[in-house]
Amino acid sequence: MPSIYDIYERKNFRNRIPLANSVSFEVEVRETNLHVQAHSDLSAKVKDSVFRYRYQIEEYLRQHPAFRETTYPIQIYGSAPEIVRYADMACRNTSVAPMACMSGAMADFVGRDLSAESANLVVCSGGDAFVKCAYPVDVHLYAHGSPLHERLILALPTYRKVFGISTHVPGKAVHAATVLSRSACWASAFARDIGDRLAAGETVASVLNRAEAYTEVGGIILISGSTLIVGGDLVIKSANGTSPG
Repeated sequence: MPSIYDIYERKNFRNRIPLANSVSFEVEVRETNLHVQAHSDLSAKVKDSVFRYRYQIEEYLRQHPAFRETTYPIQIYGSAPEIVRYADMACRNTSVAPMACMSGAMADFVGRDLSAESANLVVCSGGDAFVKCAYPVDVHLYAHGSPLHERLILALPTYRKVFGISTHVPGKAVHAATVLSRSACWASAFARDIGDRLAAGETVASVLNRAEAYTEVGGIILISGSTLIVGGDLVIKSANGTSPG
């Protein structure tokens, strides 16, 4: 039985998002492991944020264990802390389990806390990333087990607002489902929904048609073996400078 302190599934992977002129560091609290890139080492501030949000989540789960155990959105209490309400809102877009969105919510909330400290910032919580950057960034896509693993780069333009990117690894020959959205939490919900539907046998066409109805999805990248499927106006390039085909 998992510990009550293991409040969400650890994602032991992440997309590489190199941020120029930044300092990289990691903060780990139980299964929360954040990889942060900022203008300076803000480890102390990150740790304070992680402890604060984990305490809020843990207390809510102690009082309402059904929220942790449910596999679909359920009614939350008015006393729920902001981070729980945020994850709940994201999961209701897709009907995935609310705790599936909590890793992304942690990245978003810590990123929000650090935003005043660093003009450019990346906070990765496993496969979920909060990104704030005043110049274009490259995302080296994770797809372990596929020949395309870290051989493809998602080239993103400058965005005026923060955004989130999430990768879910559902298995069953689907090596990665990556989604770009307004936040890491929302991207996590969409990536989980899309990836799990594919792994359950839903067709790619059906999944892409469903995703078109998600107005908060800015783009989708699916990797299965050596097959690459891109939905949305995204630029994909090869890590060695050649066309991915």
